[in-house]
Amino acid sequence: MRRRPALLFFRSPLNHGSCVGHAGESGLRRVTLLLLVAAGVSMGSACTTGATRTDEVGVQTPTSTFEADPTLIRVRDGELVDTESLDSQEVFENAYLDFQARRYEDALENYRIIIDYFEESRFILPSLYNAGLALEHLEQWEDAALLYRRILDDFPESEESINASFRLGKSLHEAGRYEEVVEIMLGLGLRDLSHFDTVEAHVRRGNALLELEQWAEAEDAFQAAVDRNQRAPGDEKLLENSHFIVQAYFGLGESFHGRMDQVKLVLPTERMTDDLNTKADLHQSAQANYLRALRQHHPYWSVAAGYKIGRLYQNFYLDIFSAEIPDGLSEEQITLYFEELRETIRVVMERALSVYERNLGLARRIVQSPDAAAWIDATALHLERMRALLDDPMVHRRAERIVLAGGSLEEELFNIPAFASEHVRHALAKARDAAREASPPAVALHEADRHAAGRHAADRHAADRHAADRHAADPLVRALPLPPRTALRY
Repeated sequence: MRRRPALLFFRSPLNHGSCVGHAGESGLRRVTLLLLVAAGVSMGSACTTGATRTDEVGVQTPTSTFEADPTLIRVRDGELVDTESLDSQEVFENAYLDFQARRYEDALENYRIIIDYFEESRFILPSLYNAGLALEHLEQWEDAALLYRRILDDFPESEESINASFRLGKSLHEAGRYEEVVEIMLGLGLRDLSHFDTVEAHVRRGNALLELEQWAEAEDAFQAAVDRNQRAPGDEKLLENSHFIVQAYFGLGESFHGRMDQVKLVLPTERMTDDLNTKADLHQSAQANYLRALRQHHPYWSVAAGYKIGRLYQNFYLDIFSAEIPDGLSEEQITLYFEELRETIRVVMERALSVYERNLGLARRIVQSPDAAAWIDATALHLERMRALLDDPMVHRRAERIVLAGGSLEEELFNIPAFASEHVRHALAKARDAAREASPPAVALHEADRHAAGRHAADRHAADRHAADRHAADPLVRALPLPPRTALRY
């Protein structure tokens, strides 16, 4: 049976023999008392009666002391006085069991008891951290950010302040506060980080800059991650197919893709020619980086990259087809213009169709998650619309009318349902968070030998260098002020 936070209950009606007389008894029944028994409490007799002798010179009597975890005693109103004793370690263990069972609201309730009433407990730091994780699972990003900020304020020199900074960045990213994410990741870059953490900080900064559509700055951040990894010693270098390296390639593709979309083809002809050349160069750079991600066969980023390559060709085609048309053309000339344009850039459309079709096959082979399956649905939907634009005369005429009216082919012709776009965005978020979702965090529960813990940490560090992703739950847990560095990233 599951243990609840109230670990010890007893009912103790006051009587004449208690330390408090009748006058105090009725007051206690109506007033709620909170008593926090802190570690290092001296225990002795504090109950006296009228017959107790009082000497002028105190007599030294033996006292007993003991060290214990803080205990919360709550006295509630009622016919009889109900007393509830909460031991911080047992509350923490209950929270852990709730978290492991994915009962995040119950886990949060228990962690908050420690946060609110046991500020001096050895469990306060892991409780702040794990309560933040529970809030993340409940998608309460702002509240999670507050707890991570408290770790940074109260424990700035702790090892876990680095982990809390990454979690804070994740929470703020989900809350849409991208400028703050950039600042946090830049601040982390000034600290003495491991190679893995440095790469991650660059990638997180790049992701936030993409959201801000600061394409050149995002490119710099992702390229810094790739360059840093290429310069790393062999025993630290992350594998090409590791989570953050593949994500950096994908991010580079997106940064060039975003810049390409910003280039519009407008008259005069000389400017349009220059813009078209610029657009083609950016298209090539975006495709090269998407292909680097695609070739790694990563279950998230490779599938996403395949979808994005199709979008890259699709966007390029639509931008050319929507290029500004000179004034003064007759209806016949306009019809001829669109026919020749369509035939000239047909190869671009066929390329997009080919990429979409191949990506569907790849996705169906390597997708391992319902979240990543959103790429399959989105690819199939775009493939259907692209085929119609290529071969259906009625769609041709409609596209021409939209362009002549100054409309958007992306919005009016493709008209991809909002739910599909949202699914793709959700899949991107899940891809960034995939490693953290692999397993719930192992949090401190039991005392363990420090030497064994050190050996385990060394083994885990060696695994990091080869696997490049440090996200598995740690089977060796310790009841120390610092929780183990496991399942900490997103």
